[in-house]
Amino acid sequence: MYNSIYRFDDEMIVNVHAYGVLAAFTPVMHLRRIDGSYFSTYVESYERVWASARPADDALESP
Repeated sequence: MYNSIYRFDDEMIVNVHAYGVLAAFTPVMHLRRIDGSYFSTYVESYERVWASARPADDALESP
């Protein structure tokens, strides 16, 4: 599954998605940057995804 991550400086909202349930009806965590907190876990996860991102193939774009 996946999460929606919304970061605002030292605070973060994480919407934890569940299969078959609309996002509006799933849990939301409000995290703050604190040493050893979940905040760092989500930042590191996001950065790993971002580091592996690549530009969309030009052939897939509409003319």
